[in-house]
Amino acid sequence: MVKIDHVIVLVLENRSFDHLLGYLDHSQAERFDGLGRGGPYTNPGWANGPAVPASSTGKRVLPVDPDHSHDAVMEQLGLASGASGEPTNSGFVTSYERKGRGLAPATFGGLLGRLVAGLTAPRGSGKPGITARGPLAMRCQPPEHVPVLSTLAREFAVCQRWFCSVPGETWPNRNFLHAATSDGETNIDIRFYQDKTIFEQLEDHHQSWHIYHDDTPQVWAFNKLWDTPARHANWYPLARFFEHVADGALPSYAFLEPNHRPPLHTPDHDPRLGGTPDLSNSQHPGNNVVPNEQYDGYNEGTDTDFQRAEALIATVYEALRDRPELFERCLLLVTYDEHGGLYDHVPPPRTVAPGDPQALPARLLHRLLHRNTTPFDFTRLGPRVPAVVVSPYIASGTIDTTVRDHACVSATLRALFAPDAGPLTRRDRAAEPFHTVLNLAAPRRGDLPNLSAYTRPADQVGVLTGTTAPLTATSPAEDPRAAAPEPAFYRDFVRLAKQVQTHLEQVGEPEVAAVTAQKPPFAQAAEISEQFAMAAHRHRHPDQAAH
Repeated sequence: MVKIDHVIVLVLENRSFDHLLGYLDHSQAERFDGLGRGGPYTNPGWANGPAVPASSTGKRVLPVDPDHSHDAVMEQLGLASGASGEPTNSGFVTSYERKGRGLAPATFGGLLGRLVAGLTAPRGSGKPGITARGPLAMRCQPPEHVPVLSTLAREFAVCQRWFCSVPGETWPNRNFLHAATSDGETNIDIRFYQDKTIFEQLEDHHQSWHIYHDDTPQVWAFNKLWDTPARHANWYPLARFFEHVADGALPSYAFLEPNHRPPLHTPDHDPRLGGTPDLSNSQHPGNNVVPNEQYDGYNEGTDTDFQRAEALIATVYEALRDRPELFERCLLLVTYDEHGGLYDHVPPPRTVAPGDPQALPARLLHRLLHRNTTPFDFTRLGPRVPAVVVSPYIASGTIDTTVRDHACVSATLRALFAPDAGPLTRRDRAAEPFHTVLNLAAPRRGDLPNLSAYTRPADQVGVLTGTTAPLTATSPAEDPRAAAPEPAFYRDFVRLAKQVQTHLEQVGEPEVAAVTAQKPPFAQAAEISEQFAMAAHRHRHPDQAAH
């Protein structure tokens, strides 16, 4: 029996299975459920226009970040407005066109709903909406755009029935990764969540965990994971993961969250906008947007967040491959939190609702403010996302056909490290552990793929490379980020950072006093991340002065 001592989970952002792997040239093409066989794979065009086929002509950038709110995803699945029946995955073109045109903005309910709706209503910039871009939702990446993910999918186990847990946005899906529930949310709700997580359950069974991150991680939303010194000490800058691999100091569970901080620069990294090639690496479409007028002539050779995410995957994999004796005791999962509004042809199946009662604070907040959306009972999974499981104990060309969602993470960790622990939720109880894809009696040693050509130095895969180097050394007036627009998706991370700052002040963390109040929110979020890392370092070394 294979002995697994370390599970490593890296979760990137907002890409569907077909969008990244649909045209993968897999060795078992007859079993691989992509876009290379079967079909035709099409969506109706906008306003009863001609059908739009899926193609492998996607670019690494887009002119519009697709809509992935719950109602938009239901439209993409062909289940808009609470339609009954089975999903048809026929609304991706319409949804993307609608987003480009600026139609159907989110509405809000609750006691504060009218006020927030007024504050968030479009202000009429005078710019026309972006039209005729709906077909881009059907354009998938050619394999040469994702060489790292494609290689791992061919050489290890590709899970071709891994669906996101909720037909909705990033936060509820990431919550399922940690707690096997979203606490009743289908869209992003900026608050602290009190659901018990797999991290706490591992603690209960004397197992270790670390969270490695750069900038503002979404997992901050579980404040119980960092509001005591002992737990706060488990948070590390992403570069420390590579040190821990080299030192053989990995915990039982290592969760890696990429850098979400938007690259506020033009495609050539215009220094006037604070441009640098070493910022985000989440692969979020919103971090890979170019002006509509530049899209058609975009130069694919330009460095992007998209490519940096590929480099992150490669760097994680190569760090493990360089330590064979450690790698043989590790299980690496690379997946994506949700599909990001991009096409996939496999309709998501029915599932088991988490079954946990929504927490009282969530119910009270809902009465004050909530996004109007069709009621959802959590018995339907969201669209398919890429998921690759990597281990020397997995045969090349393995295809896993088990239906899975993000609750499989907690199910796997319980099975490996806390077999006596009960499930976090009913969804967790029904989830299939993914370590069952291990199918070799002896580890592979001479034929593991070499992805070193795609790596970057470990201290360049993110921003928080230490505990002292500031990201914001300039004065507020000189900070170039103040002149750059803030992408809409990142505002949620900025708001979370402010909540984290307030909570750190309440529990008496002295580092947060260094955050510069006069700076714009975007820059403040970066500083809060720095101070959070410094506090974590101090908690790990209480006998030293923070430095």
